[in-house]
Amino acid sequence: MRYALVVGSLVALVGVTTPTAGATVTLKAENRQPKGWAAGGWGSYRFTLRNDGPEDATIVKWTAHWEANGKQIGDPWGGDINQPLPSGKEVTRDEVGELPVEVANAAKPGPAAMVGSFTVRQGSSNADLAFRIEVPEAVLPEPLRRIAGKTVELELMESRFRDFQHLQRTLDWVDQCYSAMMDLTGEKPFGGKRMVFEEAPPHPWWAYAGEHMILNTDFVGQTLKDFDDGLISFGWIHEVGHNFDVLGRWYIWNGPSAEWQANFKLCYAFETIPDQSFRIKWTFQAPGYPAPDPNTRLTGHDLVERFFLMFGDQYMVDPSRTWDTLSSDEMHSFFQRLQRVYGWDVFKRWYRTYRRLEDAGMTPPEKPEEKVSLIAAILSKETGVDLVPTFQRWRFPVTPESVKALRERYKLDEGRPG
Repeated sequence: MRYALVVGSLVALVGVTTPTAGATVTLKAENRQPKGWAAGGWGSYRFTLRNDGPEDATIVKWTAHWEANGKQIGDPWGGDINQPLPSGKEVTRDEVGELPVEVANAAKPGPAAMVGSFTVRQGSSNADLAFRIEVPEAVLPEPLRRIAGKTVELELMESRFRDFQHLQRTLDWVDQCYSAMMDLTGEKPFGGKRMVFEEAPPHPWWAYAGEHMILNTDFVGQTLKDFDDGLISFGWIHEVGHNFDVLGRWYIWNGPSAEWQANFKLCYAFETIPDQSFRIKWTFQAPGYPAPDPNTRLTGHDLVERFFLMFGDQYMVDPSRTWDTLSSDEMHSFFQRLQRVYGWDVFKRWYRTYRRLEDAGMTPPEKPEEKVSLIAAILSKETGVDLVPTFQRWRFPVTPESVKALRERYKLDEGRPG
Protein backbone atom coordinates (compact mmCIF):
# COMPACT_ATOMS: atom_id res chain seq x y z
CA MET A 1 0.00 0.00 0.00
CA ARG A 2 1.32 3.41 -0.92
CA TYR A 3 0.96 5.83 1.97
CA ALA A 4 0.95 9.51 1.15
CA LEU A 5 -0.50 12.82 2.26
CA VAL A 6 -4.22 13.36 2.66
CA VAL A 7 -6.41 16.40 2.72
CA GLY A 8 -8.35 18.48 5.12
CA SER A 9 -8.01 22.21 5.64
CA LEU A 10 -4.99 24.45 5.86
CA VAL A 11 -3.47 23.00 8.98
CA ALA A 12 0.23 23.77 9.36
CA LEU A 13 2.21 26.96 9.54
CA VAL A 14 5.28 26.20 11.62
CA GLY A 15 8.30 28.44 12.10
CA VAL A 16 11.72 27.46 13.37
CA THR A 17 14.64 29.66 14.32
CA THR A 18 18.07 28.12 13.83
CA PRO A 19 21.12 29.07 15.87
CA THR A 20 22.71 30.75 12.84
CA ALA A 21 22.08 34.49 12.95
CA GLY A 22 18.43 33.97 13.93
CA ALA A 23 17.45 32.82 10.43
CA THR A 24 13.83 31.69 10.07
CA VAL A 25 12.35 29.06 7.77
CA THR A 26 8.60 28.45 7.73
CA LEU A 27 6.56 25.51 6.47
CA LYS A 28 2.97 25.69 5.27
CA ALA A 29 1.05 22.46 4.55
CA GLU A 30 -1.99 23.08 2.39
CA ASN A 31 -5.04 21.05 1.48
CA ARG A 32 -5.66 21.07 -2.29
CA GLN A 33 -8.83 18.94 -2.06
CA PRO A 34 -10.93 20.96 0.40
CA LYS A 35 -13.87 18.50 0.32
CA GLY A 36 -11.66 15.60 1.40
CA TRP A 37 -10.56 12.38 -0.27
CA ALA A 38 -12.46 9.20 -0.94
CA ALA A 39 -11.25 6.24 1.08
CA GLY A 40 -8.92 4.40 -1.27
CA GLY A 41 -8.90 7.47 -3.53
CA TRP A 42 -6.43 10.14 -4.45
CA GLY A 43 -6.01 13.78 -3.50
CA SER A 44 -3.50 16.57 -3.86
CA TYR A 45 -1.60 18.64 -1.35
CA ARG A 46 1.07 21.30 -1.25
CA PHE A 47 4.03 22.16 0.95
CA THR A 48 5.50 25.65 0.86
CA LEU A 49 8.82 26.29 2.62
CA ARG A 50 10.02 29.89 2.85
CA ASN A 51 13.38 31.21 3.97
CA ASP A 52 13.02 34.72 5.40
CA GLY A 53 16.48 34.72 6.96
CA PRO A 54 19.76 36.11 5.59
CA GLU A 55 21.39 32.71 5.16
CA ASP A 56 20.76 30.13 2.42
CA ALA A 57 19.27 26.83 3.51
CA THR A 58 18.79 23.31 2.17
CA ILE A 59 15.68 21.16 2.44
CA VAL A 60 17.31 17.91 3.46
CA LYS A 61 14.48 15.36 3.71
CA TRP A 62 10.93 14.76 4.79
CA THR A 63 9.12 12.03 6.66
CA ALA A 64 5.49 11.27 7.45
CA HIS A 65 3.14 8.66 8.84
CA TRP A 66 -0.59 8.11 9.22
CA GLU A 67 -2.42 8.54 12.50
CA ALA A 68 -5.98 7.51 13.37
CA ASN A 69 -7.46 8.27 16.79
CA GLY A 70 -3.97 9.10 18.03
CA LYS A 71 -2.36 5.84 16.89
CA GLN A 72 0.15 5.40 14.10
CA ILE A 73 -0.96 3.12 11.27
CA GLY A 74 1.50 1.63 8.83
CA ASP A 75 5.15 2.39 8.31
CA PRO A 76 6.51 5.92 7.92
CA TRP A 77 7.48 7.13 4.46
CA GLY A 78 9.32 10.07 2.93
CA GLY A 79 12.80 10.47 1.55
CA ASP A 80 15.81 12.64 0.82
CA ILE A 81 15.23 15.95 -0.99
CA ASN A 82 18.47 17.97 -0.78
CA GLN A 83 16.91 20.98 -2.50
CA PRO A 84 18.39 24.47 -2.10
CA LEU A 85 16.25 27.09 -0.32
CA PRO A 86 18.01 30.42 -0.91
CA SER A 87 17.61 33.40 1.38
CA GLY A 88 14.43 35.33 0.63
CA LYS A 89 13.01 32.55 -1.56
CA GLU A 90 10.44 29.84 -1.19
CA VAL A 91 10.07 26.30 -2.52
CA THR A 92 6.70 24.76 -3.37
CA ARG A 93 6.22 21.02 -3.58
CA ASP A 94 2.94 19.86 -5.16
CA GLU A 95 2.18 16.22 -4.44
CA VAL A 96 -0.58 13.65 -4.80
CA GLY A 97 -1.28 10.71 -2.56
CA GLU A 98 -3.83 8.08 -1.61
CA LEU A 99 -5.95 7.82 1.51
CA PRO A 100 -5.82 4.11 2.45
CA VAL A 101 -9.16 2.54 3.28
CA GLU A 102 -7.81 1.04 6.49
CA VAL A 103 -6.69 4.46 7.69
CA ALA A 104 -10.03 6.10 6.93
CA ASN A 105 -11.90 3.27 8.69
CA ALA A 106 -9.65 3.31 11.76
CA ALA A 107 -10.17 7.06 12.18
CA LYS A 108 -13.99 6.97 12.22
CA PRO A 109 -15.99 8.83 13.30
CA GLY A 110 -13.32 11.53 13.03
CA PRO A 111 -10.73 12.36 10.40
CA ALA A 112 -7.40 10.64 9.96
CA ALA A 113 -4.21 12.68 10.03
CA MET A 114 -0.93 12.73 8.23
CA VAL A 115 1.83 13.75 10.61
CA GLY A 116 5.43 14.45 9.74
CA SER A 117 8.24 16.94 9.33
CA PHE A 118 10.76 18.48 6.95
CA THR A 119 14.41 18.68 7.94
CA VAL A 120 16.09 21.95 6.94
CA ARG A 121 19.82 22.69 7.17
CA GLN A 122 21.35 26.15 7.56
CA GLY A 123 25.06 26.34 8.06
CA SER A 124 26.03 23.45 10.31
CA SER A 125 22.63 23.18 12.02
CA ASN A 126 19.59 21.06 11.17
CA ALA A 127 16.04 21.84 12.28
CA ASP A 128 12.81 19.85 11.92
CA LEU A 129 9.65 21.67 10.82
CA ALA A 130 6.58 19.70 11.87
CA PHE A 131 3.21 19.47 10.15
CA ARG A 132 -0.11 17.77 10.78
CA ILE A 133 -2.90 17.53 8.22
CA GLU A 134 -6.35 16.31 9.17
CA VAL A 135 -8.07 14.11 6.63
CA PRO A 136 -11.85 13.96 6.33
CA GLU A 137 -13.22 11.14 4.22
CA ALA A 138 -15.08 12.41 1.14
CA VAL A 139 -18.26 10.63 0.05
CA LEU A 140 -20.75 11.22 -2.74
CA PRO A 141 -24.13 12.66 -1.71
CA GLU A 142 -26.14 9.71 -3.07
CA PRO A 143 -25.82 6.02 -3.92
CA LEU A 144 -24.40 4.73 -7.19
CA ARG A 145 -26.37 2.81 -9.79
CA ARG A 146 -24.68 0.45 -12.24
CA ILE A 147 -25.77 -0.05 -15.86
CA ALA A 148 -23.99 -2.66 -17.98
CA GLY A 149 -23.02 -2.60 -21.62
CA LYS A 150 -21.27 -5.40 -23.48
CA THR A 151 -17.71 -4.49 -22.44
CA VAL A 152 -18.10 -1.59 -20.01
CA GLU A 153 -20.41 -0.51 -17.21
CA LEU A 154 -21.47 2.90 -15.92
CA GLU A 155 -21.61 3.27 -12.13
CA LEU A 156 -22.97 6.76 -11.54
CA MET A 157 -25.07 8.54 -8.97
CA GLU A 158 -28.72 7.56 -9.37
CA SER A 159 -29.81 11.09 -10.26
CA ARG A 160 -27.51 11.11 -13.31
CA PHE A 161 -29.78 8.66 -15.11
CA ARG A 162 -32.93 10.77 -14.72
CA ASP A 163 -31.94 13.28 -17.40
CA PHE A 164 -29.59 11.07 -19.44
CA GLN A 165 -31.40 10.69 -22.77
CA HIS A 166 -28.99 8.57 -24.82
CA LEU A 167 -27.71 5.95 -22.41
CA GLN A 168 -27.80 3.08 -24.89
CA ARG A 169 -26.10 5.04 -27.65
CA THR A 170 -23.37 6.03 -25.21
CA LEU A 171 -22.81 2.44 -24.15
CA ASP A 172 -22.76 1.35 -27.78
CA TRP A 173 -20.11 3.95 -28.69
CA VAL A 174 -17.87 2.96 -25.78
CA ASP A 175 -18.38 -0.75 -26.46
CA GLN A 176 -17.41 -0.23 -30.09
CA CYS A 177 -14.29 1.69 -29.04
CA TYR A 178 -13.35 -1.19 -26.71
CA SER A 179 -13.77 -3.67 -29.59
CA ALA A 180 -11.67 -1.49 -31.89
CA MET A 181 -8.83 -1.34 -29.38
CA MET A 182 -9.00 -5.10 -28.97
CA ASP A 183 -8.74 -5.38 -32.76
CA LEU A 184 -5.72 -3.06 -32.80
CA THR A 185 -3.78 -4.61 -29.92
CA GLY A 186 -5.02 -8.19 -29.74
CA GLU A 187 -5.42 -7.75 -25.97
CA LYS A 188 -8.33 -8.12 -23.52
CA PRO A 189 -7.60 -6.12 -20.37
CA PHE A 190 -8.46 -7.61 -16.98
CA GLY A 191 -9.07 -11.02 -18.51
CA GLY A 192 -12.00 -9.71 -20.53
CA LYS A 193 -13.98 -8.54 -17.50
CA ARG A 194 -16.09 -5.43 -18.01
CA MET A 195 -14.41 -2.14 -17.22
CA VAL A 196 -16.41 0.20 -14.98
CA PHE A 197 -16.71 3.98 -15.27
CA GLU A 198 -17.18 4.80 -11.59
CA GLU A 199 -18.18 8.22 -10.33
CA ALA A 200 -16.19 9.29 -7.27
CA PRO A 201 -15.64 12.35 -5.08
CA PRO A 202 -13.34 15.06 -6.48
CA HIS A 203 -9.70 14.07 -6.96
CA PRO A 204 -6.68 15.69 -8.66
CA TRP A 205 -7.56 14.57 -12.19
CA TRP A 206 -10.46 14.49 -14.64
CA ALA A 207 -10.36 10.68 -14.41
CA TYR A 208 -7.83 7.89 -14.03
CA ALA A 209 -7.60 4.42 -15.52
CA GLY A 210 -7.93 0.92 -14.11
CA GLU A 211 -10.50 -1.85 -14.09
CA HIS A 212 -12.60 0.81 -12.36
CA MET A 213 -12.00 4.07 -14.23
CA ILE A 214 -12.49 6.67 -11.53
CA LEU A 215 -14.44 9.71 -12.74
CA ASN A 216 -14.18 13.03 -10.95
CA THR A 217 -17.78 13.86 -10.01
CA ASP A 218 -17.23 17.54 -10.83
CA PHE A 219 -17.10 16.71 -14.55
CA VAL A 220 -19.59 13.86 -14.91
CA GLY A 221 -22.69 15.99 -15.45
CA GLN A 222 -21.26 17.92 -18.40
CA THR A 223 -19.86 14.73 -19.93
CA LEU A 224 -23.32 13.14 -19.98
CA LYS A 225 -24.79 16.30 -21.52
CA ASP A 226 -22.15 16.10 -24.24
CA PHE A 227 -23.03 12.48 -24.96
CA ASP A 228 -26.69 13.47 -25.27
CA ASP A 229 -25.60 16.22 -27.66
CA GLY A 230 -23.88 13.68 -29.92
CA LEU A 231 -20.37 14.45 -28.66
CA ILE A 232 -18.23 11.49 -27.63
CA SER A 233 -16.08 11.90 -24.52
CA PHE A 234 -12.41 12.11 -25.40
CA GLY A 235 -11.56 11.56 -21.74
CA TRP A 236 -13.59 8.38 -21.32
CA ILE A 237 -12.14 6.77 -24.44
CA HIS A 238 -8.64 7.92 -23.44
CA GLU A 239 -8.93 6.03 -20.15
CA VAL A 240 -10.06 2.90 -21.98
CA GLY A 241 -6.95 3.31 -24.13
CA HIS A 242 -4.74 3.31 -21.04
CA ASN A 243 -6.29 0.02 -19.96
CA PHE A 244 -5.31 -1.61 -23.24
CA ASP A 245 -1.62 -1.15 -22.48
CA VAL A 246 -1.51 -4.64 -20.99
CA LEU A 247 2.04 -4.98 -22.36
CA GLY A 248 2.99 -1.35 -21.82
CA ARG A 249 6.20 -2.23 -20.00
CA TRP A 250 7.60 -3.26 -23.39
CA TYR A 251 7.06 0.07 -25.17
CA ILE A 252 6.23 2.78 -22.61
CA TRP A 253 9.34 4.52 -21.30
CA ASN A 254 7.96 7.64 -19.54
CA GLY A 255 4.77 9.53 -18.73
CA PRO A 256 4.34 11.23 -22.13
CA SER A 257 4.78 7.93 -23.97
CA ALA A 258 2.00 6.44 -21.82
CA GLU A 259 -0.31 9.31 -22.78
CA TRP A 260 0.59 8.93 -26.46
CA GLN A 261 -0.25 5.24 -26.30
CA ALA A 262 -3.71 5.89 -24.82
CA ASN A 263 -4.46 8.46 -27.50
CA PHE A 264 -3.08 6.30 -30.31
CA LYS A 265 -5.66 3.64 -29.48
CA LEU A 266 -8.32 6.34 -29.22
CA CYS A 267 -7.47 7.48 -32.74
CA TYR A 268 -7.85 3.98 -34.16
CA ALA A 269 -11.21 3.65 -32.43
CA PHE A 270 -12.44 7.07 -33.57
CA GLU A 271 -11.52 6.30 -37.16
CA THR A 272 -12.86 2.76 -37.39
CA ILE A 273 -15.89 2.10 -35.15
CA PRO A 274 -19.02 1.18 -37.15
CA ASP A 275 -21.20 4.00 -35.78
CA GLN A 276 -19.55 7.15 -37.10
CA SER A 277 -22.41 9.45 -36.08
CA PHE A 278 -20.49 10.84 -33.08
CA ARG A 279 -18.66 14.14 -33.23
CA ILE A 280 -16.03 15.94 -31.14
CA LYS A 281 -15.51 19.68 -30.86
CA TRP A 282 -12.39 21.29 -32.31
CA THR A 283 -11.16 22.37 -28.90
CA PHE A 284 -8.05 20.22 -29.42
CA GLN A 285 -5.76 22.40 -31.54
CA ALA A 286 -2.20 21.87 -32.64
CA PRO A 287 0.23 24.80 -32.11
CA GLY A 288 0.28 26.99 -35.20
CA TYR A 289 -2.97 25.52 -36.54
CA PRO A 290 -5.77 27.28 -34.60
CA ALA A 291 -9.39 26.42 -35.24
CA PRO A 292 -11.43 29.20 -36.86
CA ASP A 293 -14.25 28.13 -34.54
CA PRO A 294 -13.56 25.75 -31.62
CA ASN A 295 -17.22 24.75 -31.64
CA THR A 296 -16.79 23.14 -35.06
CA ARG A 297 -17.83 19.49 -34.84
CA LEU A 298 -15.24 17.08 -36.18
CA THR A 299 -15.41 13.46 -37.17
CA GLY A 300 -12.90 11.11 -35.61
CA HIS A 301 -10.84 11.14 -38.81
CA ASP A 302 -10.84 14.95 -38.85
CA LEU A 303 -9.61 15.07 -35.26
CA VAL A 304 -6.63 12.88 -36.14
CA GLU A 305 -5.83 14.91 -39.27
CA ARG A 306 -6.22 18.37 -37.74
CA PHE A 307 -4.82 17.74 -34.28
CA PHE A 308 -2.55 14.76 -33.73
CA LEU A 309 -1.01 14.70 -37.19
CA MET A 310 -0.04 18.38 -37.02
CA PHE A 311 2.01 18.34 -33.84
CA GLY A 312 5.78 18.28 -33.98
CA ASP A 313 6.65 21.47 -35.88
CA GLN A 314 7.97 23.31 -32.84
CA TYR A 315 10.10 20.34 -31.85
CA MET A 316 11.50 19.77 -35.33
CA VAL A 317 12.61 23.39 -35.83
CA ASP A 318 14.32 23.62 -32.45
CA PRO A 319 17.61 21.68 -32.64
CA SER A 320 18.33 22.39 -28.98
CA ARG A 321 15.50 20.06 -27.94
CA THR A 322 16.33 16.41 -27.39
CA TRP A 323 14.07 13.40 -27.81
CA ASP A 324 13.44 13.12 -24.08
CA THR A 325 11.65 16.51 -24.17
CA LEU A 326 8.97 15.27 -26.56
CA SER A 327 5.44 15.82 -25.29
CA SER A 328 2.90 13.05 -25.71
CA ASP A 329 1.25 14.86 -28.62
CA GLU A 330 4.59 15.45 -30.35
CA MET A 331 5.62 11.81 -30.21
CA HIS A 332 2.08 10.88 -31.23
CA SER A 333 2.50 13.04 -34.33
CA PHE A 334 5.60 11.09 -35.31
CA PHE A 335 3.96 7.69 -34.97
CA GLN A 336 0.71 8.86 -36.54
CA ARG A 337 2.71 9.92 -39.61
CA LEU A 338 4.19 6.44 -39.81
CA GLN A 339 0.67 5.03 -39.57
CA ARG A 340 -0.56 7.30 -42.35
CA VAL A 341 2.22 6.11 -44.65
CA TYR A 342 2.25 2.39 -43.78
CA GLY A 343 -1.24 1.72 -42.44
CA TRP A 344 -2.83 0.46 -39.24
CA ASP A 345 -2.06 -3.18 -40.01
CA VAL A 346 1.63 -2.51 -39.37
CA PHE A 347 0.78 -1.44 -35.83
CA LYS A 348 -1.53 -4.39 -35.33
CA ARG A 349 1.45 -6.63 -36.04
CA TRP A 350 3.64 -4.38 -33.88
CA TYR A 351 1.45 -4.91 -30.79
CA ARG A 352 1.20 -8.64 -31.48
CA THR A 353 4.97 -8.94 -31.69
CA TYR A 354 5.18 -7.86 -28.07
CA ARG A 355 2.62 -10.50 -27.15
CA ARG A 356 4.73 -13.14 -28.90
CA LEU A 357 7.85 -11.97 -27.02
CA GLU A 358 5.98 -11.88 -23.71
CA ASP A 359 4.55 -15.37 -24.21
CA ALA A 360 8.02 -16.65 -25.08
CA GLY A 361 9.17 -15.61 -21.61
CA MET A 362 11.41 -12.80 -22.78
CA THR A 363 12.12 -9.75 -20.63
CA PRO A 364 11.37 -6.20 -21.85
CA PRO A 365 14.26 -3.75 -22.28
CA GLU A 366 14.89 -1.69 -19.18
CA LYS A 367 16.46 1.45 -20.66
CA PRO A 368 14.28 3.96 -22.53
CA GLU A 369 16.81 4.04 -25.38
CA GLU A 370 16.49 0.28 -25.80
CA LYS A 371 12.70 0.40 -25.79
CA VAL A 372 12.78 2.98 -28.59
CA SER A 373 15.31 0.96 -30.59
CA LEU A 374 13.10 -2.12 -30.23
CA ILE A 375 10.13 -0.09 -31.48
CA ALA A 376 12.18 0.93 -34.52
CA ALA A 377 13.36 -2.63 -35.06
CA ILE A 378 9.83 -4.09 -35.04
CA LEU A 379 8.34 -1.35 -37.21
CA SER A 380 11.20 -1.60 -39.70
CA LYS A 381 10.59 -5.34 -39.94
CA GLU A 382 6.83 -4.98 -40.32
CA THR A 383 6.99 -2.20 -42.91
CA GLY A 384 9.86 -3.77 -44.82
CA VAL A 385 11.60 -0.38 -44.72
CA ASP A 386 14.66 0.85 -42.84
CA LEU A 387 13.08 3.41 -40.54
CA VAL A 388 16.29 4.32 -38.69
CA PRO A 389 16.78 7.57 -40.69
CA THR A 390 13.17 8.54 -39.97
CA PHE A 391 13.62 8.01 -36.23
CA GLN A 392 16.93 9.90 -36.37
CA ARG A 393 15.28 12.85 -38.10
CA TRP A 394 13.18 13.21 -34.96
CA ARG A 395 16.36 12.85 -32.88
CA PHE A 396 15.37 9.55 -31.28
CA PRO A 397 18.38 7.62 -29.86
CA VAL A 398 18.30 5.05 -32.66
CA THR A 399 21.25 3.81 -34.74
CA PRO A 400 21.66 0.93 -37.20
CA GLU A 401 23.76 -0.81 -34.56
CA SER A 402 21.17 -0.39 -31.77
CA VAL A 403 18.36 -1.63 -33.99
CA LYS A 404 20.41 -4.63 -35.12
CA ALA A 405 21.29 -5.49 -31.52
CA LEU A 406 17.63 -5.44 -30.41
CA ARG A 407 16.53 -7.31 -33.49
CA GLU A 408 18.99 -10.08 -32.67
CA ARG A 409 18.33 -10.08 -28.92
CA TYR A 410 14.63 -10.68 -29.47
CA LYS A 411 15.05 -12.91 -32.51
CA LEU A 412 12.68 -10.84 -34.59
CA ASP A 413 13.66 -12.59 -37.80
CA GLU A 414 12.54 -15.99 -36.55
CA GLY A 415 8.87 -15.53 -37.25
CA ARG A 416 5.99 -13.13 -37.44
CA PRO A 417 3.14 -13.31 -34.94
CA GLY A 418 -0.15 -14.53 -36.30
